[in-house]
Amino acid sequence: MAHGYAINNPGNIRKSTIMWIGEVVPGSDADFVTFSSISYGYRAMFVLLKNYINKGYNTIDKIINRWAPSSENNTQAYITHVVQLTGISSDTIIEFSNAENMQKIVAAIAYHENGSAPNFTDVQAGYALTGEIATVQTVGISVAAVAFVAAIAAIAYKTLKIK
Repeated sequence: MAHGYAINNPGNIRKSTIMWIGEVVPGSDADFVTFSSISYGYRAMFVLLKNYINKGYNTIDKIINRWAPSSENNTQAYITHVVQLTGISSDTIIEFSNAENMQKIVAAIAYHENGSAPNFTDVQAGYALTGEIATVQTVGISVAAVAFVAAIAAIAYKTLKIK
C-alpha cells in the first residue's frame, strides 16, 4: 500500500501550523499529516483546493502548479496525468460547487500521488465532509447528517480555529 493511503493522507499533505479536522497528533510520519480516516484525508484535499480556487488557482494547470511545484515535481507530467484521468482540459475554469469535477480532480491527484486509483466512495465521503450539499445524493447521506457535520465543523472552526 502506498504511504499516502497508509497514513490516510492520499494528497500527501505536508505538516504545517494548520490543525486539520481528523488529524492524528502525533502522526506516524515526520513530514506528512496522518489522518484518522481516509475520508478526512480527502476532506483536507477538498478544503485546500477550495482555498486555491478562491485565490484564483482555478484551472487544473494552476491547481497542480501550486499543489506540486516544479521545484519538487515534474509538474507538467502531473498536469498531463490529471487531465488524462479527469477528461477536463488544463485551462477549464473549475468551480468548487461542481461536485463531479472536484471529485474527479481529487481522485486524479490521489492516483498520481500514490500510484494507484483511489476508492471513489472514499473520495465522495471526503467531499461530503466539507458540508457541500451537492454530494448528498451521491453518497447516500441524509441532509440532516450533512447539516450536523457542517454544524460541528463550524463550531470546531470557531472555537479551535482549525481547518
